[in-house]
Parts: sequence; structure tokens; C-alpha cells
Amino acid sequence: MELPPKVNVCECWARDGIQGEDHFVPTEKKIAMINRMAEIGIKRIEVTSFAHPKLVTQFADSIEVLKGISRHKDVTYIAIVPNDKAFDRLLDACDKGYGVQEITAIISASEDHLLANLEKTFTEAMPPLASLVRRARAAGLSVIGCIGTSFGCPLAGEVPIEKVYELTEWYLEQGATSIMLGDTTGEANPLQVSQFYARMKERFPKVDFISHFHDTRGMGLANTFAALQQGIVYHDCSFGSIGGQPATKRPKYHKGFSGNTCTEDMIVMMNEMGIQTGLKDEDVIQTALLAENMLGKEANGHVTRSGIVRHRSREVLNGNSLYAGMKIFPGILLLTPETIKEKPGLKLPELAIRKALEKSGPLPEKLTFDLDKVNVRGSLNERVILVTRFKVAAVLNHGERAVLEVLSQKSDGQVYLDGVLTIAFS
Repeated sequence: MELPPKVNVCECWARDGIQGEDHFVPTEKKIAMINRMAEIGIKRIEVTSFAHPKLVTQFADSIEVLKGISRHKDVTYIAIVPNDKAFDRLLDACDKGYGVQEITAIISASEDHLLANLEKTFTEAMPPLASLVRRARAAGLSVIGCIGTSFGCPLAGEVPIEKVYELTEWYLEQGATSIMLGDTTGEANPLQVSQFYARMKERFPKVDFISHFHDTRGMGLANTFAALQQGIVYHDCSFGSIGGQPATKRPKYHKGFSGNTCTEDMIVMMNEMGIQTGLKDEDVIQTALLAENMLGKEANGHVTRSGIVRHRSREVLNGNSLYAGMKIFPGILLLTPETIKEKPGLKLPELAIRKALEKSGPLPEKLTFDLDKVNVRGSLNERVILVTRFKVAAVLNHGERAVLEVLSQKSDGQVYLDGVLTIAFS
């Protein structure tokens, strides 16, 4: 099995993610989230949709969002554009300096789904979509040719791969620069995905395929892994695994959970496998928690609750690696009278704290502790097992000091230490 050494993820929270939310997400929150995504290193971001505001009210502020976001030269900003009128609006924004570099054009491989989603047949949908793709390419924009329900349809069942072949060829003829195979309602399974991509890559070896899975049946990560096994580099995801059918008055065709593959879980999985994502686990988790705060609800990410996989760092602990709210992995310590005698110049509370911090990585030689606000709840006169936990309360003076909340408990649950300590790195 040979996995790609690095990937390029597209964050869909600001479009596919929130399009199913019943309430309008304020424009300033959308802008703040998009800016945060770029700041942590995400290189492809779906920023908005140009769907008619009367149909999908969530994107009535598409122009305001485009005007408000900060621009990063190495980030590709993407918008969904359904028709020529929508493209006229986008082109005007591009001419005024606040457009996007890439658009997504959408058609379904299932005509039943196309009727439910766009109220059009293939014969009705394809000519205007072809015009849209050609206009976008003439304007210098890249075009993602999205084929929804590629892996199956909730309204029609199985979708023949021959139809996906046909639509891929058609998109390429119009000038599409990449092809997204959308598992729109989470119909796919990993074996199907692996076989599907193998056949697609054999038929279209030079095409950049984008994987886009939904976690409706809990297989979003498994399907992403299957796509990775076939060498797919471009992957869509959404913070908190939110997303799905747009909130409109049209009949619902998507039962159960509708969200995209979860960004934070996907990134941690890839990083753990040694695939370069260009993203730090901690940054992604913090952004996922910010996304939850933006929507006022707990989302469906696993690592936001569990934290990342524990690895002892090789880097010496420093203030710049800490941030407010960060939880440091707990440390366990066996203390005996002999252990205590071996450290005659070190007070027992500091010994417990040092040993616990050393479980996460090496400490600087000149690290000092202020324990004035740490409470000692008992004595340790016999063999004791301590579990010590830390949470960063604040980082001060540009990383020269940090304030940590500490809780140290004996194996029976009794508290030995609690309170707040300050550590100085110089």
C-alpha cells in the first residue's frame, strides 16, 4: 500500500457546512472563520455560494463575505456558481478585486437527484452548465466539475459508473480543470471507493480527482482512507462534520446525519499516518472548537473531545508552544520514601510537577516554578501513585512565562495538589 506523501485539503465549512443550518450565520462570523482557516494553513477554502438568495438564504451575503475576508496569496478561494446569472454577479466581484480563483459547477450522476435538487433533467441542465464552465475558463478561473451522487443516490439507488465516465468526459470537454466525485448523501463504502477510483484513474490518468464524502453512515474517514490508498491527493472536509442538503423549502431527500467528513478527525488521522497536511493538530482542534462556538452547538468531531494521540515531544518545553486553554497530557508518578530521599533539595510538590511535565517532553535546564498559589492537601509518607493534570491558563511576556492550573490526585482519587502555578522559562 502506497499512500500519497502529502495532501491538499479543501475546507467546506463556510459553504457546504453551513448551507444546511436553519439559522443565518452572521456575516462577520463567516469572515472570521474563513480568515482563521487561512491563518492555520488551509490552502483551499470554499468561501460562499452564489445560489439565489431567495432559495438558499444562508448565502444572501456572498458579496459581503468576499469583500470582508483577508486575502492570502497561497490560498485558493472557491465559490459555488449554479448558473450564468450567478456567474455575472461573481464576475463583477472579480472585476472589482474581491472575487475567487476557482468555481465549482455541479451536476448529479443521478437524474432523480438532479430533479430533486435543481428541478432539471440532464437535457435541461447540461447546456447552461457547459456555458458556465466555458465562461469561467475564458475569464481565467479554474473550474471544479462536481459530479454529485457518484457513489449512489438516495432516490434512485445504484448509479452506474458509466454515467460518471460520461459526465467526466463531458466536463473535461468544456474545460473543467479538476473533477470532484461527490458522495452526496453518504452512500459509499470503502471497497466501492477503492474500486471506483482505481477505474476512474485508469480511464482518466491525468485528471486531478477530488474526494468529497459525507459521514451519513459513519464511513466518511474510512472512505477517505480508501481514496488515499488509490493516490487521491485532494480531499474535502468540514469542521465539526457539519454540512449537507441546503436548508430550502424543497422536500428532504437526505435522511439521518448529513454532514461532511470531519476536518479535525481527518487531519489528525492523516498526520498520524505520516501524510503531510501542512496543518498542526492543535491548530485544527482549536479552529474546530471556534466553529462550534460560532454555531452555538457541540459538533461531531471526535478529537475535539478526546484530544490528539499522545507522543512524547523531542522539543524542549517552551512558552511559544503553549496557548490558553491547552491541556497538557497527564503524567503518572510513583513516589516512595526512597524516591523522596533521592531529591533532598527539591520540595515534594515541585518534584511531582516536574516529573509529570517531563512525561510530555524534556524541560529546559533553567525552568523555575512559583508554587505560592498551589495548595498541598496531604502528606506523602508512604508508597503513593500520583496522576497530575495541567491546563494552560495564560501565556505571558511573549512566552517567557506561563500560568498553569494543576490538579494532582492519588490513585484513590484523593487530591494531593491543586491550584495555579507559574513557570518561567528563563
